[in-house]
Amino acid sequence: MTSPFTRPVLVCNLRSGSSDETLVGRLTEICRDAGAPLVRAIILPDDDLPTAAMLKDDGIDLLLVLSGDGTLNAAAGKLETWGGAMLALPGGTLNLFHKTLHGDRGPEDILHDALAGRARTVHPPTILCDAGRAYIGVIAGPTTAWAEVREQFRSLSLSGLAETIPDAIDATLYGDGVRIRGSDQSYQAINLTPKADRILAEGLITDSAGSILSHGIAWLGGDFREGPSVDLSERRAVVIESKGTIGLLLDGEPAELPSGATYRLERSPLAFLATTPITP
Repeated sequence: MTSPFTRPVLVCNLRSGSSDETLVGRLTEICRDAGAPLVRAIILPDDDLPTAAMLKDDGIDLLLVLSGDGTLNAAAGKLETWGGAMLALPGGTLNLFHKTLHGDRGPEDILHDALAGRARTVHPPTILCDAGRAYIGVIAGPTTAWAEVREQFRSLSLSGLAETIPDAIDATLYGDGVRIRGSDQSYQAINLTPKADRILAEGLITDSAGSILSHGIAWLGGDFREGPSVDLSERRAVVIESKGTIGLLLDGEPAELPSGATYRLERSPLAFLATTPITP
């Protein structure tokens, strides 16, 4: 098998949900057998994420990133001016962005296809704002407080859960709501999802104890998008307003922006390899 790539580098986050040294070894063997041995392996959190300049100077043409959505987002953010391609390999818990590129497949099968020339180069739709770029989506509003509950749950911290769950419920019930400019209806969170030609906006429903419980369960499961919601609009740019600063999650990573910030649909400047079609 002759690979269309000759100088790959691997980034692996060993703190992600399903990454380990054994899998890194198998991926290394696949690259070697394909005639494209790894130039190096970058192991997080001990090593730093590569920059575009580093990859250009070393003549790297393919970056393999074995991680979850958060690390993938951080790596991609440093490489928007790089001319190579990124291959996202599922190594986290949910791997939501990876599934848009490859479906529900394992990292070894994905890598085999990419090195055999059975992958397409794509520039997937993203949501760009002043806080960064999201490949999966943006959630805006006070219910982002549930993200801290999720982290405490993942670390099995009972004391942390006892402290954060009441705060998250309080934010869900009484935090300043968010709304799309031009609408009078506010929500405790608005979820933005990038599509091929539009941003899908959804308002998260928190009008009863049952809906709050549903959101809590969705957050603990890792995917807040599974909570009850209502479709608000489909457009290429969205302005979100509130009484003050708005808490955000970009692909699950926390951030904040002032009221009135714009969230725009934009194709990723970084190329990715896809082994299945991207869902429109």
